[in-house]
Amino acid sequence: MRADVTLPEITFKEFQKLMLKRKRSVDELVDIFRGKIEDSRGFFDRAMTCQWRNPKTGRYEDRSQVVVPYRSVIEFYLKEVHYLGDSKKRPMKSSDPVKMGIPTRELIEVF
Repeated sequence: MRADVTLPEITFKEFQKLMLKRKRSVDELVDIFRGKIEDSRGFFDRAMTCQWRNPKTGRYEDRSQVVVPYRSVIEFYLKEVHYLGDSKKRPMKSSDPVKMGIPTRELIEVF
C-alpha cells in the first residue's frame, strides 16, 4: 500500500501552460494516459482549452480554475515541471551524451 502523500492542487490553466511549453498535444496526452483515466480525450480537451461546453446552453464556460482530479495526471505534471527545470539549468549541446536520445548516442558510438 502506498503512503498517503499530499499532492499540490494543479489547475487546468497551470497544466495547459506547462503542456504548451513542453509542446505536448492532446493526442499525445491521450496516448500516455490510455487506460489510466476514464474518457481521457474529453478530459484533456477540457484541460488544454480550459473550457467546457454546456450542452443545455451550447455556450463554452471558463474552466481555467478547475483543479485536476487525477493523481496520475498530477504526478505526470510534477515530472514535467522537474524535467523543464533541469533542461533550463543545463542547455542541450549536440556533444552532450546525457541529454541526447539513446538512438543518437548509439549512432555516434558506431562512428
